[in-house]
Amino acid sequence: MSTSVIEPGTRLAGRYRLEERISDSGGSSLWKAIDEILARAVAVRTFDPEFPRIAEAVTSARSASRLTDPRLTQVFDADDSGESAYVVSEWVVGETLEGMLGKAPLEPGRAATLLYEAAEAIAAAHAAGLSHLCLTPRDLVWTTGGTVKILGIATDAVLTDRQADDPAAEDVRGLGRMLYAALTAHWPGDEDASGLPAAPAADGVPHAPRQVQAGISHGVDAIVCRCLGIGAAEPLATPADLAKALRGVPRTPLPLFAGLGNASPRPAPAAPAAPRRSPGRRRSAR
Repeated sequence: MSTSVIEPGTRLAGRYRLEERISDSGGSSLWKAIDEILARAVAVRTFDPEFPRIAEAVTSARSASRLTDPRLTQVFDADDSGESAYVVSEWVVGETLEGMLGKAPLEPGRAATLLYEAAEAIAAAHAAGLSHLCLTPRDLVWTTGGTVKILGIATDAVLTDRQADDPAAEDVRGLGRMLYAALTAHWPGDEDASGLPAAPAADGVPHAPRQVQAGISHGVDAIVCRCLGIGAAEPLATPADLAKALRGVPRTPLPLFAGLGNASPRPAPAAPAAPRRSPGRRRSAR
């Protein structure tokens, strides 16, 4: 069954009732659905039969279902044996990092705490042999229950045909870009990955966060630069290394409710960009 003819009200596996199509992208559709057996909202991704990586997507989802870190979105079901392939996962309610940054950057201590939680979650996935490879501010959610959730572990890379020779380094860069965004409300990555304003850059190298936004400590600024290869400091190699580094900087406890609050935008004086350290060989393609 093609995603083009699946309509609201369709039931998959006799239990998942599709209610609202959230998005269509590259041969798959994301739906809000109801698991009628457990009476709960779930997210269901359906696939066009011509989508070239259905089996790989279902296999990745099944691998992700074995992850136990509560900060990673839980996968409940995945199947490609019938007429319609699908992946069922936790329905996450909250605000994305991109949404939080619509008006201003986060207070630096909260930004550091938020990305510390994200780095620990991605480190747990890497310990289980899984990676993300395409982290953006849309993949980090602060839930209405006051918890961090990372969307799309293992599966988003298949959906976008993303690969990397060094998955750990690629996820460190993704986390570093999100921390940069949280601190400055600017995005230092591909333009199509976020609706935030592009980070100011010189010769293709983003300015360090402290050059964009005042009030960021040298310690946090140095961590971002090590993630993104800004300057000559030794790059951080793994998400676990990033989490360890963030444990050593001042962090503000996150509130027990949705909405982190924003810092007042305070542009820092412009300064010359530091030279970029070569990150080494890598391959990452959609």
